[in-house]
Amino acid sequence: MPTDATPHNGGVGRAPEPGADLRWEYLIVALPSFPPASQTPGASDAVRHLNDEGDQGWEAITLTPLADGTMAVLFKRPRRT
Repeated sequence: MPTDATPHNGGVGRAPEPGADLRWEYLIVALPSFPPASQTPGASDAVRHLNDEGDQGWEAITLTPLADGTMAVLFKRPRRT
């Protein structure tokens, strides 16, 4: 079992080095309407989209319902320099 707090995920979500100037980049995405819950994880287009963004290092930090039934999602990740 690792003894340090560094995630072992290829650098995604890795804490910056001490003294590093951390800057964030943001992404806003409108997701399609969420269908009723199913027994199959990731079965909706919305969940697949969230997982795709997560695979690119984005973390969803807030969801806001929109008048048309979709959801606006704000993502962030450390800015790559």
